[in-house]
Amino acid sequence: MLERLTDPRFKAISQPSAQAVALTTQILEREPAPVIAEIGIGIGATSMALCSLLDHRGEAWFFDFEDRVTELAADLAAAGYTNIRTFGNSRATHDSYGWTLAMLLRRRRASGPAALFDFIYLDGAHVWHHDALATVCAKALLKPGGFLLMDDYDWTIAVSPTMRPSVNPTIRQHYTEEQIELSHVEMICSLLLDDDPHFERVPLGYRGREHRRAYRRLY
Repeated sequence: MLERLTDPRFKAISQPSAQAVALTTQILEREPAPVIAEIGIGIGATSMALCSLLDHRGEAWFFDFEDRVTELAADLAAAGYTNIRTFGNSRATHDSYGWTLAMLLRRRRASGPAALFDFIYLDGAHVWHHDALATVCAKALLKPGGFLLMDDYDWTIAVSPTMRPSVNPTIRQHYTEEQIELSHVEMICSLLLDDDPHFERVPLGYRGREHRRAYRRLY
């Protein structure tokens, strides 16, 4: 997987999230061995950067399709990283990382406190039916003081290079016009995070259009 980081065809996703790096750096200033999670790994750019930051401390957990996390795990192991855990879901229509997170949350609540992660980066499908569930679980799995970073706050199906109707006409069989035009991540943030008293917004320095939005769990 990591060989794609230097492939020109993947240039748009070959750089790590600067905000994920910055927030993890903040966590490391107060927690020497944090547990962090990336939900949706792309081609591993941010995954590799986070492992490098941890420098074999704590743990990095990765959630995505089974074949993707298996490939990533092999590449990270070859690079010398052993403090990683991977959780893959199938490609069944209604399976997803959201279900994987829900099962993790269920197990943790059955045995004690649910909070586990110091940092969670949610960079998944950017659609409501996957990411609303993932966000609900992520909120419960985040430790007080931990950060939740939501990717593609400004993304819509209408502007997607591969999903927009002009490129993929069959998309209208799966989404309404409203669902195509609106940002699902913005909806998730406004409905599940912005007014939650357990969370506060973390400024990321945007002066105009937001691409990512971050939150800190207060208690």
